[in-house]
Amino acid sequence: MEELLLQIKELKKVLILQKEILTIEELSLYTGYTVDYIYKLVHQGSIPYTKPPLGRKLFFVKEEIVNWLTYHKHYSSQEIDAMANSYIMTKKLGYEK
Repeated sequence: MEELLLQIKELKKVLILQKEILTIEELSLYTGYTVDYIYKLVHQGSIPYTKPPLGRKLFFVKEEIVNWLTYHKHYSSQEIDAMANSYIMTKKLGYEK
């Protein structure tokens, strides 16, 4: 029985991946953040969301959430080295790739 419930939860996650607009509960499953933490982010104005003019429910555009989640990317040492080499080659030496 417990395994069946786990499989149902996994199927819910797969279905959420197909949607473009998420509810706060779906966003919680998608990101792993708690609903309370998402409400906190909304209150702080830290996360993009939409709300119908006369509605109370919050909605989240998945593409905007992905952009928000990946906005502050931390580069690996290899990526930093590659960017530095590219900068040196194009700016300092005048070479184009």
